[in-house]
Amino acid sequence: MGVCYSASMTDATTLPPDLQAAMRERDEAFYAVDSARWGRYTASNFTTVQQNGQFMSRTERIGNLQTQKHRPYVPREREKHEQQGDLVVTRFFSGGLWVVEVWKRIDGAWATVMTQATTAISDKP
Repeated sequence: MGVCYSASMTDATTLPPDLQAAMRERDEAFYAVDSARWGRYTASNFTTVQQNGQFMSRTERIGNLQTQKHRPYVPREREKHEQQGDLVVTRFFSGGLWVVEVWKRIDGAWATVMTQATTAISDKP
Protein backbone atom coordinates (compact mmCIF):
# COMPACT_ATOMS: atom_id res chain seq x y z
CA MET A 1 0.00 0.00 0.00
CA GLY A 2 1.53 3.34 -1.04
CA VAL A 3 1.58 6.58 0.84
CA CYS A 4 -0.62 9.33 -0.55
CA TYR A 5 0.13 13.01 0.07
CA SER A 6 -2.28 15.87 -0.28
CA ALA A 7 -1.70 17.99 -3.37
CA SER A 8 -1.45 21.00 -1.08
CA MET A 9 1.62 19.62 0.75
CA THR A 10 4.67 21.75 0.01
CA ASP A 11 8.37 21.81 0.77
CA ALA A 12 10.14 24.15 3.19
CA THR A 13 10.88 26.81 0.56
CA THR A 14 7.21 27.80 0.48
CA LEU A 15 7.05 28.57 4.19
CA PRO A 16 7.27 32.11 5.58
CA PRO A 17 10.93 33.03 6.21
CA ASP A 18 10.30 33.70 9.91
CA LEU A 19 8.87 30.19 10.30
CA GLN A 20 11.82 28.65 8.45
CA ALA A 21 14.17 30.51 10.82
CA ALA A 22 12.19 29.41 13.90
CA MET A 23 12.32 25.78 12.79
CA ARG A 24 16.07 25.94 12.24
CA GLU A 25 16.68 27.72 15.58
CA ARG A 26 14.60 25.16 17.49
CA ASP A 27 16.37 22.23 15.77
CA GLU A 28 19.80 23.72 16.48
CA ALA A 29 18.84 24.32 20.12
CA PHE A 30 17.70 20.70 20.41
CA TYR A 31 21.05 19.32 19.21
CA ALA A 32 22.99 21.85 21.31
CA VAL A 33 20.90 20.91 24.39
CA ASP A 34 20.02 24.59 24.81
CA SER A 35 16.69 24.31 26.61
CA ALA A 36 16.23 28.08 26.97
CA ARG A 37 16.55 28.66 23.22
CA TRP A 38 14.47 25.55 22.45
CA GLY A 39 11.79 26.87 24.79
CA ARG A 40 11.51 30.18 22.91
CA TYR A 41 10.04 28.23 19.96
CA THR A 42 7.86 25.92 22.05
CA ALA A 43 4.37 26.94 23.18
CA SER A 44 3.48 26.90 26.88
CA ASN A 45 0.78 24.28 26.20
CA PHE A 46 3.16 22.11 24.10
CA THR A 47 2.87 18.32 24.24
CA THR A 48 4.86 15.57 22.58
CA VAL A 49 4.78 11.83 22.12
CA GLN A 50 8.31 10.43 21.93
CA GLN A 51 9.38 7.46 19.82
CA ASN A 52 9.10 5.18 22.89
CA GLY A 53 5.47 6.24 23.36
CA GLN A 54 6.17 8.53 26.31
CA PHE A 55 3.87 11.56 26.51
CA MET A 56 5.45 14.77 27.81
CA SER A 57 4.38 18.32 28.55
CA ARG A 58 6.64 21.27 27.72
CA THR A 59 8.08 21.29 31.25
CA GLU A 60 8.73 17.55 31.19
CA ARG A 61 10.36 17.74 27.74
CA ILE A 62 12.64 20.59 28.80
CA GLY A 63 13.72 18.53 31.83
CA ASN A 64 14.33 15.55 29.56
CA LEU A 65 16.29 17.68 27.09
CA GLN A 66 18.56 18.90 29.89
CA THR A 67 19.63 15.29 30.59
CA GLN A 68 20.84 14.75 27.03
CA LYS A 69 24.31 15.30 25.59
CA HIS A 70 25.25 17.79 22.88
CA ARG A 71 25.19 16.12 19.46
CA PRO A 72 26.12 17.25 15.98
CA TYR A 73 23.27 18.98 14.15
CA VAL A 74 21.34 16.69 11.79
CA PRO A 75 19.37 18.55 9.12
CA ARG A 76 15.80 17.70 8.23
CA GLU A 77 15.20 15.61 5.13
CA ARG A 78 12.09 15.05 3.00
CA GLU A 79 10.17 17.89 4.66
CA LYS A 80 6.55 18.37 3.70
CA HIS A 81 4.26 21.06 5.03
CA GLU A 82 0.59 21.90 5.06
CA GLN A 83 -0.21 25.50 5.95
CA GLN A 84 -3.62 26.84 6.88
CA GLY A 85 -3.17 30.50 7.84
CA ASP A 86 -1.25 30.68 11.12
CA LEU A 87 -1.16 26.90 11.58
CA VAL A 88 1.44 24.66 9.90
CA VAL A 89 1.76 20.88 10.09
CA THR A 90 5.15 19.57 9.05
CA ARG A 91 6.56 16.08 8.56
CA PHE A 92 10.25 15.29 8.13
CA PHE A 93 12.91 12.63 8.55
CA SER A 94 15.92 13.25 10.82
CA GLY A 95 18.32 11.07 12.76
CA GLY A 96 16.42 7.84 12.10
CA LEU A 97 13.08 9.33 13.11
CA TRP A 98 9.97 10.47 11.28
CA VAL A 99 8.72 13.59 13.04
CA VAL A 100 5.41 15.42 12.84
CA GLU A 101 5.27 18.96 14.24
CA VAL A 102 2.41 21.40 14.54
CA TRP A 103 3.48 25.06 14.50
CA LYS A 104 1.23 28.00 15.31
CA ARG A 105 1.76 31.75 15.22
CA ILE A 106 1.17 32.90 18.80
CA ASP A 107 1.34 36.62 19.61
CA GLY A 108 3.17 37.24 16.33
CA ALA A 109 5.84 34.54 16.76
CA TRP A 110 5.98 30.91 15.59
CA ALA A 111 6.00 28.12 18.21
CA THR A 112 5.43 24.39 18.20
CA VAL A 113 2.28 23.27 19.95
CA MET A 114 2.74 19.51 19.53
CA THR A 115 5.09 16.91 18.08
CA GLN A 116 5.30 13.18 17.61
CA ALA A 117 8.41 11.19 16.76
CA THR A 118 8.41 7.65 15.40
CA THR A 119 11.44 5.43 14.92
CA ALA A 120 11.74 4.73 11.21
CA ILE A 121 11.48 1.15 9.95
CA SER A 122 12.60 2.61 6.63
CA ASP A 123 13.93 6.03 5.67
CA LYS A 124 11.56 6.11 2.68
CA PRO A 125 8.27 8.03 2.94
